[in-house]
Amino acid sequence: MKTRISAMICLLCVLGYPLSASAEDELPTISSGTIEPYLSFMAGLSIPFSEDATFLDGTLPREIKDVDYQMKQSIGGNAGIWFPTRNKLAGFDLGGEIEGYIWYPDVACCVNGFNGRFEPANPDGFEGTTTEVQGIYIGANFMIRRPMGISEAYPNGRWHPYVGVGGGAHQLAMRPGGARGATGASPLADQRHTAPAFSAKGGVKVFLFKYVAAFAEAKYTHAFHDGLTTDRTGASTPIFSDNETGLIVNPYESTIRTIHVHAGLSIHFDIKP
Repeated sequence: MKTRISAMICLLCVLGYPLSASAEDELPTISSGTIEPYLSFMAGLSIPFSEDATFLDGTLPREIKDVDYQMKQSIGGNAGIWFPTRNKLAGFDLGGEIEGYIWYPDVACCVNGFNGRFEPANPDGFEGTTTEVQGIYIGANFMIRRPMGISEAYPNGRWHPYVGVGGGAHQLAMRPGGARGATGASPLADQRHTAPAFSAKGGVKVFLFKYVAAFAEAKYTHAFHDGLTTDRTGASTPIFSDNETGLIVNPYESTIRTIHVHAGLSIHFDIKP
């Protein structure tokens, strides 16, 4: 009897193993085994909170503390890849991405001693204009996420909180302005400066269906620039006038800190190893 029971158990194991293995292949597991590239497009707001400018050309006062970079619109995108490592990292996935975005932190008129000066004889009381600024960041991030809501429809998770850190290049292009601003008679050239930057980010991504997700994220960039410029007294004149003095620029340095709040859509792909 014992021999027959043992033989039946062995037969059931032999027959049952392929069925169980097949079932495991059909059901999602904690590690799907797929490499997951993605492309994202985003838009939102950038909120600078630097308010200092230290001038380097000997003009006084040397430091202006009330510079007000404006909160403006921002657009960008990124491309990255997630790796199926969560079974080895307590449920987390690792990834990497390259991202870039653009925004416009203008310094609005009228900051005395930065983009113009007060003139009692001027009916408007101020001689100067807005300093137009364009910011560009391009960098790479190391990413980590925690997949949530794993199911047959979403084997890599229905939604994911994630964080990332990285660095890249931070560029500001500035139109210093002047007494009449950037007009057809005074097409002021951009003055550009690029510096290394540090970036950190965090967000949440929710899949709308298997390969398309919506996300919202906030990121922080930190960069030190020592080649920025502005027309601090509003003395520039139209470059085609008879008595032109030309474009006047005053170089300064500043630590630029900005929070970017973005939302967008991303497209994901499955690549099975």
